[in-house]
Amino acid sequence: MTATSAAPLGPAAYLVIGEVVHGPRAAPVMAEGPFCSVECAADGVRELTESISRSQRGSAFALWHQGRPVGCSVTRDGRMWVVQVLASHELPTAN
Repeated sequence: MTATSAAPLGPAAYLVIGEVVHGPRAAPVMAEGPFCSVECAADGVRELTESISRSQRGSAFALWHQGRPVGCSVTRDGRMWVVQVLASHELPTAN
C-alpha cells in the first residue's frame, strides 16, 4: 500500500456540544463523553437536548441531518439551542 492510497485516520473521539444560536448568550454545554462514533454520540445528542429543555422549561426535538444527529431546544427565556456532534479534529483550538 502506498501513502497516496492509505485511508485517512478517523478522529480520535466525538464530542456532543450544545450552543445558543439565538437569544441571550449562555456558555456552551457538553454531554458526557467522549463517544467512539457518531452513532454512539446520537444518544448524547438526544440526552443533552432533553436536559436543556427540561432544565430551562422548553421544547425540544432531535433528528438526523447530513449523516449526523442534531438536536434543537427552544426555551422559555428566548434561547434556541443547537446540540451537535463534533469530531475531535473539528474543535476550535486556542493559538
